[in-house]
Amino acid sequence: MSEAADQALIQTEAAPPPQDLQPPFDTLPRIGEFRGHTLVWLLDQHKSPAVREALMAFWSSHGAIADAASAWRRTFEVGVVALDPRGQIVGVTSVYIDHLAFDGQPYWFFRTFVRPRSRVIGMMPAMFQGTFARLALDYAGEPGAPVGIAAVTENPKLDTPAGNRIYHRIGLRLLGTNPRGLRVWRRLFADASP
Repeated sequence: MSEAADQALIQTEAAPPPQDLQPPFDTLPRIGEFRGHTLVWLLDQHKSPAVREALMAFWSSHGAIADAASAWRRTFEVGVVALDPRGQIVGVTSVYIDHLAFDGQPYWFFRTFVRPRSRVIGMMPAMFQGTFARLALDYAGEPGAPVGIAAVTENPKLDTPAGNRIYHRIGLRLLGTNPRGLRVWRRLFADASP
């Protein structure tokens, strides 16, 4: 993992939780804060039925993942959960492993969803940086492990000059487009700077 990613994680681990953080998220590792929101790490943590139910209800209530079986499966891919000061879910990141056709290497493919009323400037980058830092800390350099994070721009609202600037600021670099014409981005764990 890069020194910058390691330092970012170290600085955020000590972030205090909101006073009223409630189960089922109160026992999860806290990896940072952003504008009063607590970022907790869920990947490879014990996911109780209560955690899975809360995530599924979050996605369902915002029309993000309507199919219960798909939502249940996605709960096992959740990396960061962003919680508001009342302990309510406002956003999640999820990752899954696949290979990029551009170089044949394995990557963590990154997805994110933030509820509409919580889409403030900087929320997604904070969640991405937390996800990147934790994945780099936990897995970078292991034989056969993903070499970084890849993201595919599926939301047309993000495929804009402003969206591209955000991707560049968080260290993602454009590789090109996939067969569906969607932009493909990546950030390598070996990359020490955004």
